[in-house]
Amino acid sequence: MILEPEQRCTVAAPCGPDWVGMIQVGLAVVQLLWYVRLPELTLVSGPVLAVIVAVEEFPLPDTASDAANAAVIAALAFGWAASWQRLALRRRQRRLAEQAAAGVRHPLPKGMGPLRRGIVPIVAGLVLCAVAGAAVDQGLRGIHEDEQRAAKAVSASAVVLGQGEETLRVRTSDGSKRTVDAVFPEDYDTGSVVTLLSDGHWIRLAAEPYDAFGWQLLTLAAGLPGLTFLAAGVLARRRAAALRRAPVPLLRVLQRLDHNGDTWIYAADDTAGRTPLLRCLAYPVIDDEAGELGPPHDDDEDRPIVDTRLREAVLYGPPYDAGELLIVAAQGGVPVVLLTAGPVRLPTGDQRPEPEWPVGGCR
Repeated sequence: MILEPEQRCTVAAPCGPDWVGMIQVGLAVVQLLWYVRLPELTLVSGPVLAVIVAVEEFPLPDTASDAANAAVIAALAFGWAASWQRLALRRRQRRLAEQAAAGVRHPLPKGMGPLRRGIVPIVAGLVLCAVAGAAVDQGLRGIHEDEQRAAKAVSASAVVLGQGEETLRVRTSDGSKRTVDAVFPEDYDTGSVVTLLSDGHWIRLAAEPYDAFGWQLLTLAAGLPGLTFLAAGVLARRRAAALRRAPVPLLRVLQRLDHNGDTWIYAADDTAGRTPLLRCLAYPVIDDEAGELGPPHDDDEDRPIVDTRLREAVLYGPPYDAGELLIVAAQGGVPVVLLTAGPVRLPTGDQRPEPEWPVGGCR
């Protein structure tokens, strides 16, 4: 975008609202977030953005611009391949987990309650997408009204006397001086001749039709997070529903809770807790005998007491990056059922839980 040559507004090529450019900028902004969190979306958005760049930006009368756009397309192709590989690795992780379960499958425990995963992001996404749709409607209405007035307006020439921040000072053919709005006043040199369209008190430059930039900005501000929330909610709901739909693989593991509320999963033979395999946020589904939904609190300190020791647990469902799981673990001799409240993640680098006291053996 920096290398792209700027086009001056003229009557022959007016500077109208650019909806395709809006989509291009929006996808470019959100692409990196989707690469990290929603690679499924980039399998669609990457090719769409590459096609827009190829169709809209080639050829340009500048070798540097063409080289920059070619680099953008190459980067999108690389990102698309990386997303495809990441999703393929997820499928492989799932197959390996199913093989490790050695055919042992079981339905989820009873009393799971209604499926709530994904409801909040889906509702938030729908509301934001509705706001984006309303912004698009208002922008199109403004464009239509401007076209209607321009069709019946009177055309006249004027000489530019000076530029303001977003205005031009002009002198019309009858000698009167007027100030008109200009989105790009720097494009009009002092002494140059411009064409005005007037209809009563309404007047504008013929080279600058109605600019829906404000509505386009609102469309991006609401539409991009709306699509992100909606896609994340739909994917979470589908994965959680698949976990409940049929008997799922069972795996014996070790589980640990850290002071941030995250649950860490280790292999069943990693009794020292050296290598965490998965990290997730999970909440209890079935209350224990004390009726508590969370860890007990110390009366002397305003913070929960968290038992960070390793404990034996059973995983329901194949563990893989961004998957959904159910964990049955023993707390105080009572089995507690934990359901993931977010996608399962693989620990990155040397990421480890940090207990505040030495960890004992496996419990």
